[in-house]
Amino acid sequence: MIITDCAFEPRRYTGPVVPPNGLEDISKGRKWDMGFLGTAQWTRLVSGLQVVLLDGNSDYALRPEANWRQEDNAGTVVCWVNSSVLTNDQTIWATSDQGTDVNFIQLRLAQTTGFIEIVQQDGGPLNQITGDVACGDGVWHLCVVTGDTIGGAYVLWVDDGAVGLTVTAGGNTGNWLNAVYDIRNNITVGAWVNTGVEQYFNGMVWGPRYWPYVFTRDDVWTLFNKERGWFAR
Repeated sequence: MIITDCAFEPRRYTGPVVPPNGLEDISKGRKWDMGFLGTAQWTRLVSGLQVVLLDGNSDYALRPEANWRQEDNAGTVVCWVNSSVLTNDQTIWATSDQGTDVNFIQLRLAQTTGFIEIVQQDGGPLNQITGDVACGDGVWHLCVVTGDTIGGAYVLWVDDGAVGLTVTAGGNTGNWLNAVYDIRNNITVGAWVNTGVEQYFNGMVWGPRYWPYVFTRDDVWTLFNKERGWFAR
């Protein structure tokens, strides 16, 4: 069963009312916003759901946050994404150090293929693990990454199923936030902010969320089937 105390979760706005200019945290015990930059904006689906529209050039959401969730040795990130422009790698979600490009963890879509990837570095070798299911086909997909520093091995999910993985750099360590140096200073959706801003997402996203534990097959299945109707899936 999915515990609803996630670290951030935007409100489920529907109908003609345009949400505030950013993602709102309404999870238990927290209250802060992840503000929009560039021309990031809300757009309404036929279902009535308000989702974030990103242009792939300057749009993203950012929250300055020092050493966010540094105590977590396991966790899960989920997000619904829709993209069909794959000329570059596209960051869905990341937390990193703005002063370097070697202390971070990110979930992204790989250029050309649209496969989801988890990329992580802790001042040493880069770890990059790539799935084998395309998410850049202009269709809404639920993208999920789960990791466990102690148990090891990242698992990636698309919609309701785990995907095959290829280690394209380093190893599939599963290292989570406690394994990334405690000099991270941001959380982002739609771009990777390190020594600069790059890997902008081009398309739409909804529901970037985090849980401080590993998702099971049943957790992914439950979430996908609960939300798929909003995206005509």
